[in-house]
Amino acid sequence: MKWYTCTPVPFKGDHTFFSRDSGAFCKAFQRIGVESRAIMPTPAQEGDDPDLIRTEYANLEDPAWWKSLGIDGLVLYAWGTGKYTPVARAVHEAGIYLVAYMDTSGLFYPWCHWKTLTRHIWNMEKNKRGSLKGALFACLRIIKYHTAGALDQGRRKHLKMANLISFPSPPALLSILDRQWLYGKQTCKKLALIPNPISSQHIYEPALPKHNLIVAVGRWDDFFQKNTKLLMRALEIFASRHTPWIVEIYGNIPPSLHEWHQSLPPDHQSHIHLNGVVPNQELIKVYAKSKICLCTSRYEGSHIASAEALCAGASVVGPRLTPLLNCLQWYVSHDSGTLSPTDSPESLAKALLEEIRAWDEGKRNPEEISRYWCSLLHAENSCKRIIAAYEAAKGGN
Repeated sequence: MKWYTCTPVPFKGDHTFFSRDSGAFCKAFQRIGVESRAIMPTPAQEGDDPDLIRTEYANLEDPAWWKSLGIDGLVLYAWGTGKYTPVARAVHEAGIYLVAYMDTSGLFYPWCHWKTLTRHIWNMEKNKRGSLKGALFACLRIIKYHTAGALDQGRRKHLKMANLISFPSPPALLSILDRQWLYGKQTCKKLALIPNPISSQHIYEPALPKHNLIVAVGRWDDFFQKNTKLLMRALEIFASRHTPWIVEIYGNIPPSLHEWHQSLPPDHQSHIHLNGVVPNQELIKVYAKSKICLCTSRYEGSHIASAEALCAGASVVGPRLTPLLNCLQWYVSHDSGTLSPTDSPESLAKALLEEIRAWDEGKRNPEEISRYWCSLLHAENSCKRIIAAYEAAKGGN
């Protein structure tokens, strides 16, 4: 059996790509005995993994090229967008079982969560393009979103090409089920819950004692999505409560985050550490000894750092942002975390303190947290769900 994965965007193809998303699916298929490689368009980049196939983008839209690979199935990470419908169509016409992986918090009709989604578009465009041009582009996007864009025609055409449509969390899955009138019964029959693949190296290690440690992992130079300002302000409030817990921050650290850290009182600095980017193997050890993973993002399809931490027996703290951060509502559902009612610094700091209290009072069981979430999130289990769906469809023909 041969199952490949494809991301139609020329990202870097090094070890970081293969530790998450479609790259992680590729490696997990291999671990369960299925031949697998990942596909991305050219150009080749330094550090590309041997299991990566780089090809001209035109080949991705050519059924004959896909047929020449001789594969049984493909996991396509293209977010179901109309832009990549020609790729999905080519795979479909090649007779390959196609899994459209929807790495999103959900598909939302614009009049649902109207205020939240409109404000999100407004803030995103202003952050990206500046106040004047951003406001103009935001208005254009909002108008399109509430008129022709509301029909979601491009995505509907894309999803019709798929044999299986997978979403990473139950709230995301329900978002399209609730709009069966728009996407159609046939599309909704193809839906499945397939969580974003998490490496099976993330496990609870009983031999490694849990420390009073909070970990925050992200691209902190992406100030808008990761909400770096919220991270800083919430931790300032948290540190002022004189808790003995340590906070370790990993990922891209921009100069402003270093400057903020230097401005903190010395006793706060000693409890908050900026560690920067580290190899994935080191993060595995960090999660294994931590108790809490902090998420400050404005939006995520899946918050991978939180999912990895759960598998290692840590709990999750973050803001309750419906619908843009729906995954966190799932992540805390098994006595495995606390959400703040809002994304204000005060509310998030309070949620951290509540979660610390839950650990201190014995309300968090790292072994059970890990057992439950490993069964759902480990990459091999997601691959097995895909293979089971493929074999069931094949047996029904």
